[in-house]
Amino acid sequence: MEEMEEELKCPVCGSFYREPIILPCSHNICQACARNILVQTPESESPQSRRASGSGVSDYDYLDLDKMSLYSEADSGYGSYGGFASAPTTPCQKSPNGVRVFPPAMPPPATHLSPALASVPRNSCITCPQCHRSLILDDRGLRGFPKNRVLEGVIDRYQQSKAAALKCQLCEKAPKEATVMCEQCDVFYCDPCRLRCHPPRGPLAKHRLVPPAQGRVSRRLSPRKVSTCTDHELENHSMYCVQCKMPVCYQCLEEGKHSSHEVKALGAMWKLHKVVRDQISHCTVKLRQTTGLMEYCLEVIKENDPSGFLQISDALIRRVHLTEDQWGKGTLTPRMTTDFDLSLDNSPLLQSIHQLDFVQMKMAWFAFDPGSAHSDIIFSNDNLTVTCSSYDDRVVLGKTGFSKGVHYWELTVDRYDNHPDPAFGVARNNVMKDVMLGKDDKAWAMYVDNNRSWFMHNNSHTNRTEGGITKGATIGVLLDLNRKTLTFFINDEQQGPIAFENVEGLFFPAVSLNRNVQVTLHTGIPVPDCYSSRASIA
Repeated sequence: MEEMEEELKCPVCGSFYREPIILPCSHNICQACARNILVQTPESESPQSRRASGSGVSDYDYLDLDKMSLYSEADSGYGSYGGFASAPTTPCQKSPNGVRVFPPAMPPPATHLSPALASVPRNSCITCPQCHRSLILDDRGLRGFPKNRVLEGVIDRYQQSKAAALKCQLCEKAPKEATVMCEQCDVFYCDPCRLRCHPPRGPLAKHRLVPPAQGRVSRRLSPRKVSTCTDHELENHSMYCVQCKMPVCYQCLEEGKHSSHEVKALGAMWKLHKVVRDQISHCTVKLRQTTGLMEYCLEVIKENDPSGFLQISDALIRRVHLTEDQWGKGTLTPRMTTDFDLSLDNSPLLQSIHQLDFVQMKMAWFAFDPGSAHSDIIFSNDNLTVTCSSYDDRVVLGKTGFSKGVHYWELTVDRYDNHPDPAFGVARNNVMKDVMLGKDDKAWAMYVDNNRSWFMHNNSHTNRTEGGITKGATIGVLLDLNRKTLTFFINDEQQGPIAFENVEGLFFPAVSLNRNVQVTLHTGIPVPDCYSSRASIA
């Protein structure tokens, strides 16, 4: 996870984000840092004034207006933040990590609000320190930008993992906390294992033992070993054979096959091919940044805050697509020289990027929606568990609707008394809420008792299947809008064939139940393997 660390640091202060906000360009910034880089634009420089006067947007050395067009307000999803403007003509500075930023604006007048939330002067302008895209803030100021709660959660988990105690590498069962690290052995030891495996006598007495934290740092910063000749192990490489295109030692030149070949000083050749070294370094940086982005995406996928995830998912989709475009357009293709033939295999990285399938949202997080449910529905467990106060069937919908992609969720039966007939499926948002799910033409459902299950739509029953439910049973609902099908599972077993076909439009997860039933919703889980394999074959 160390590759992800740069994703978690503010481009202005260089530290881990504190109260991060999301800019319309999808980049993040600390709320306090955002205030520090605000500048006030003259009234004549506002977008409205320029449009009224017919003057165009001025150009600046670091602002690529063609690239700005890639980030329209419609694309960003944050169109209400105000108009984008050219960057103010204020000399820029560099943040701790090398990103150019603007100097702080004039101090705002005293206010009872906290510094980060205090009102900002009219026509205040903020420029993203990463892509240099600028905008004029509206009356809400910095409060108009959403807070990135998911990023805060990822940072908390990352810092906790970094602070976790290092474990002994030689404990056979439950590893104990390491107390020392041997720099020569490159092994972390607890006290019992150190006394047993690394006694302070004999040849091991000269080894240097350091605290675990210091050992972790030295592992990262330890210099590379000087390479030695493969034919003469005691000799270091000192020359470069031009004909064989390989480093050699002095002994190779005196008595080996390179004695008659043209050779050059190793250091001179290293400087000659500095462009190759720089390109390799550039590719390495890009690989590390992309790996960090992937690790950050994987951490975001673990997030169980539905609104927080959906708030940043579009921004992550754009970042992943831009990263994919960089690789696909060959911008990282290494330059070649007559002495070196380098190629970069980016296929594993592209495959990993494609696997970050945010667009189809195959694993969505959502809860039941109290706002659209029948008044007899009773909610608990953060709206993930529902029951009913009535003996009649009542309908409750999920809070998230789906119109494309593949989606799967499950419901566990917490209580099942007196053999009721709960129904599970999908519905339009205007479905009838006071009858069993599937009684009207706005719902597609499977209703079950303790022995059998039926599929029902518009009060029409089809495909009775043996096998019902009891307390503890799990019902799975799979909505595949790519193939326009709806399929049901009970305890991981598919119920009959595909239940419904040609399902199109916007659908909400739905359940109908009475007071004899209580169910709990489970989301963010993968599609069953049996369905995935059949879908891939099809």
